[in-house]
Amino acid sequence: MDLSKESNRKGPMFIALASICWSFGGLFIKFIPWSAMSIVGIRAVLAALVFVIYRRSFKVEFTLGNVMTALCLSSTTVMYVFANKLTTAAAAILLQFTAPVFIILIYLIFYRKKPTVSAVIAVLLTLLGMMLFFAENLDTGAFWGNVMALVSGLSMAGVYVCNKREDTSPEDALFLGFLINSCIGLPFAVTEVTADIGAWVAVIILGVVQVGFAYIFFSKGIKKTSALLACLISAIEPILNPVWVMLAGLLGFLPELEIPGMFALAGGVIILLTVVGYNIWVEKKESTPTSSQ
Repeated sequence: MDLSKESNRKGPMFIALASICWSFGGLFIKFIPWSAMSIVGIRAVLAALVFVIYRRSFKVEFTLGNVMTALCLSSTTVMYVFANKLTTAAAAILLQFTAPVFIILIYLIFYRKKPTVSAVIAVLLTLLGMMLFFAENLDTGAFWGNVMALVSGLSMAGVYVCNKREDTSPEDALFLGFLINSCIGLPFAVTEVTADIGAWVAVIILGVVQVGFAYIFFSKGIKKTSALLACLISAIEPILNPVWVMLAGLLGFLPELEIPGMFALAGGVIILLTVVGYNIWVEKKESTPTSSQ
């Protein structure tokens, strides 16, 4: 067995596991009556506690890479929350997923690194899949919401790129990002949080699994996965999100049944095939598995 190949496969596998954890957000948020910023704050506190247990330390090294990554993570979350308030959820996630394009532009402008043809094709196919997936729910009229979703996409790209810097420790950077989000979100929670048991169960699952475990997997995976490939793999999150909601509806946990249409199914298939295909292509064709793209 080629141990180096086996090791390199673990990176994308951990990113995929992180994406699966992230995908539960849409379902469990439906059980929480509090505002989005309250959820952001409480979820961040719980995720920070998970990271403390995982790392066995409260220490954070304030390098430029760690601070930049943390700020990008916080901006991604906050901008996405406000985008959801001002535009449709479909438009918000679609525009946020311009992140792979921003990754290519960041490497081109700041690192003078041109993308490979395979990378460009993979990004275009993924964007096509995303457009099909959310085609039935798009609304292009909410200007400022769409702008914030684009900013969220840029910040999301920054999370992936900054995590590849030599002065970035993913564990330190993500933990710092959770602390920032805690400070931003908790003031909203003080006046809103109730003793609703169902809401607390849901928010604990969000904090521990959807964010805490997800970013533990992410911190392990990003070390062995290029920024662009990791971002493309994360497309698993938005296509699994409505699947969990549909299953919850079928099982009677939600009052309404939400079933994805044919365009959504076609888009999901395109995204999955693109992610798997590009992953295989990178493993076979790239001479340096740890290349920045």
